[in-house]
Amino acid sequence: MQYLNTLQLSTFADEKKKLGDAFLLLSGEDIRRLAECQFIGARAIIFVLSGTVDLFINGNIHRLQADNYSDIFDGMLFRFGEVSPDAEAYCIFTTKSFMLDSLQGMIHEKDNYLFQVLSNPVMDFSGSPRAESFRMLLKMLSLSVADVSHKYRADMVRLYFKALVLEVSNFISSIDEDSMVFHKIGKRELLIASFVDLVWKHLTETREVSFYARELCVTHKHLSRVVKEVTGKTPHEIIAGETLSMAVQLLQNNGLLVQQVADVLHFSDQAAFSKFFKKYFGLSPAEYRKKYYEDPSETE
Repeated sequence: MQYLNTLQLSTFADEKKKLGDAFLLLSGEDIRRLAECQFIGARAIIFVLSGTVDLFINGNIHRLQADNYSDIFDGMLFRFGEVSPDAEAYCIFTTKSFMLDSLQGMIHEKDNYLFQVLSNPVMDFSGSPRAESFRMLLKMLSLSVADVSHKYRADMVRLYFKALVLEVSNFISSIDEDSMVFHKIGKRELLIASFVDLVWKHLTETREVSFYARELCVTHKHLSRVVKEVTGKTPHEIIAGETLSMAVQLLQNNGLLVQQVADVLHFSDQAAFSKFFKKYFGLSPAEYRKKYYEDPSETE
């Protein structure tokens, strides 16, 4: 089974379904084709307008029905299961930076929202008077992403995405806390979420698994065992995957030399970075940049 994050998924996505490498909007048919993929390090919001979509989140199965949505945080491991033939669904993959840029600090999350999502990640907006707004905004967002010839496409996508997230925020704020259903959150799920969060914060400083184990107050062996059992990957593989994702993002900036990218990612020198990069991509960073970003001016 293949493991992907938002940046890696965007490489394979049609231009009419994405905005750069930080925003993708997939439909029910796309979701069906992703059945063999698992995602970690991806912020996703899944809306089901009709039919059903099964989600496996941190090993637990959840069924989304009509007028349900699920908010997937970056540290959660998930994959799609069965999608009913009549399902009308949308899945937004994005990044923290895209959300911050689009929302410009206007969003605030409900107290304990992270723990609510971890304990019960499926929310029902069928009884909300704003349910029709969700439907309208999703369709407008889909049309905006697909219209690659629109002069203001990027602005339109950010506008409708911002409106959609503000509707979600408004819905969350309207929920009576006494009516919320909480389930016990497993220690393993919290450990995985905390580990991935630390990787994002310290990736440019260190890739040593022992560092993250110390920060989490667990042994190297315990962290490795739990991460492997829950995600199917070792801590080192997750760190390497996030390093590669950041490397690809930095290499898109033709103003940065490969040596500068190596420095940002805390490699000892350019040769070490090139060896690491080529191990996974089969190309050196300069070759990768030349092939995908059409900049033949830099050589190693």
